[in-house]
Amino acid sequence: MTASTAAERPKSLMSTDTPITLHVPAAEPGTPEFFLEAAARIGARIAEAAEWRGEAATWTVMSPDREHPEARVAVPATASGTLYEGTSGIGLFLAELWHATGGTDQALLRAALGGIRFSLDEASELPVSSYGFHGGRVGVAYAAARVGRLTGRPELIAEAQAVLAPMVGHESEDRGLDVIGGGGGAIQALLAMAPWLPEPGVAVRIARALGDNLLEAADHEPEGWCWGTMRGSAIRHLCGYAHGSAGVGHALLELYLATGDTRYRYGMEQAFLYESTFFDPKSSNWPDLRHGELGEFLYSGRQEQLRERVMAGEDLSQPDMRYMSAWCHGGPGIGLSRLRAWEALGDPAYLADARAAIQATLASLQDPRMNYSLCHGRGGNAETLMVAARVLGEPELLDQPKVVAMQGWEEYESQGQRWPCGTMQGVPDPGLLLGEAGIGLFLLRLARPETPSVLLVTPDGAPAAPASDDGGTGHAAAQRQAVDEYFGRSLALMEALGAQAPLAVRAPGAPARSDVAAAAEALAAAVRDEPDAARRELLDDATRLDRERYSLAVSVNDFTQEFLAGLARIADDEVRWSEARIGLSPRARVVHAAYDWDAWLEEEGDDRGQPEPADTFHLLTASGRRVGVRKLSPFAALVLQAVESPASVDEVVDRVEEAVSSDGQGPSREWLEDRVTEQLRQAYRAGFITVGHDVPAGAA
Repeated sequence: MTASTAAERPKSLMSTDTPITLHVPAAEPGTPEFFLEAAARIGARIAEAAEWRGEAATWTVMSPDREHPEARVAVPATASGTLYEGTSGIGLFLAELWHATGGTDQALLRAALGGIRFSLDEASELPVSSYGFHGGRVGVAYAAARVGRLTGRPELIAEAQAVLAPMVGHESEDRGLDVIGGGGGAIQALLAMAPWLPEPGVAVRIARALGDNLLEAADHEPEGWCWGTMRGSAIRHLCGYAHGSAGVGHALLELYLATGDTRYRYGMEQAFLYESTFFDPKSSNWPDLRHGELGEFLYSGRQEQLRERVMAGEDLSQPDMRYMSAWCHGGPGIGLSRLRAWEALGDPAYLADARAAIQATLASLQDPRMNYSLCHGRGGNAETLMVAARVLGEPELLDQPKVVAMQGWEEYESQGQRWPCGTMQGVPDPGLLLGEAGIGLFLLRLARPETPSVLLVTPDGAPAAPASDDGGTGHAAAQRQAVDEYFGRSLALMEALGAQAPLAVRAPGAPARSDVAAAAEALAAAVRDEPDAARRELLDDATRLDRERYSLAVSVNDFTQEFLAGLARIADDEVRWSEARIGLSPRARVVHAAYDWDAWLEEEGDDRGQPEPADTFHLLTASGRRVGVRKLSPFAALVLQAVESPASVDEVVDRVEEAVSSDGQGPSREWLEDRVTEQLRQAYRAGFITVGHDVPAGAA
């Protein structure tokens, strides 16, 4: 969401205690010297606004009003120590500016060191599992170490390492996962700062463990890998750099380049592949998969009102895909990850993605409503073009970032107004990702491109390729593991039955489709092409469970419906079973096989004979696109099969009675009613079935 234009912002929210002194840079407009002077103006203003607490400095930032979230306004708050909008980010910008301007401005230096001091003092209060670059300990450590290098203060570098040391061993506790809050952003920063630290191995060890955790935490979807960084209010797991697969993919790429472990390269490939399934050529962009209306309800704390709407049967489905163009969501941020992948690996698929992202970025910069922040404004989008100009050797791509910077200067700074920030309603703010420190850093990078980016962090002198790797063994193992998650049982059964289901080991490189999708096709073809009818029927039965599991996973296209169904769910003791219409959940399936394949596989290989008929039943249930499997008793399977078409309890009993009775013989009606009702209650408590208004309109 972009901030309002200056004309739209309430004047009361634009007020500031520090009026801007009009000043025209002496340098020629549009030159590096001009942009350096412009950045220095912003830096001087931020340094002057510092609020001192001994040797530590903080600032007043504009944060969302948490007490009245529905108002969507910003209120003053004391900055934290984090990088995103806190003192470490502000201090980092001021130190970079101090260094770029010759290291003589003592006010800049004092404020920079004060901001870092405040952040280091606060870092010990952050959890040891706070791995975020922009929102956690790692960002504080990175800023402290970088400022220590810039200012010649090794004690800051030692303190940075001290911030990291307690985090060793807690990497599996990372819940943020993404670039803002977890390993997706921490890994790049850790690898970048490792050579600066007294003990580089500390940072590298944390980075590798975080990478392993990302591989473990990934949702291995049929089309690629993604991470659940925003559950409940997202249609699917997100695309994008700040919270989606692009940022995590970049982290895994840097780990591969640093270690040569091709498992990380495989994870990167799968992350980018996931996003490719959503790419829209018409907009040359990737969608913002957050559910706008649902997110508003949850953000403003109106969950009960949301529940009432769902219970009333209102359709909350989001009719159209939304496309945002920003570093955080959309083409500009995704483009940064692909530019880095193209630079390092030279794969044409990543260059094509980068070109598409550049097109989306150029279009976005024509939007007059856009603020100038790094996170979701012009400053961040310009970063993509600045990186592209260097990586692609196309200096003309710098023209638009320069135009953007000059427009901002002429419309705001030269008129005595603050630059529109990424805060709510665009109110002035000193922070790095949302405020003027970030705008200053954008100008500084135009003037001094060697100034490191905080939007695409890479190690100094980052290699174009690893010095050596494992020869692809890690890649092959990760590929096989991914396929086995979906089809390992079927592949084992086909091998035991003497059939072949080709599974080619793929060399590292951007795949056109996922290995899981390729395995699904190979498996289906092996069954279909079996010339012997009886054997074909046997292979079909042996592979049915995995194929149905894959099919169910692919069928789930909107995660919010599962969330809404759970929100509207009534308690078991409130269900009026005699009046209810009962249906199998759209996220559940009953699978019948004519043989007990699991038991047959457990038999010793040499003693294993031909499988004997033995009806078996399994229940598949999807949460998101993760599909669980459990074995069912024949009676439980009968009950669940009876509600594959919605039915009343009486109708379910009729269907079960017909199935279990023979020649008029069978259990009594009363006994069946009790057993069926109990089975339905158990299934309802477990979430396998829906009753009455339990399912909102369009939930299927």
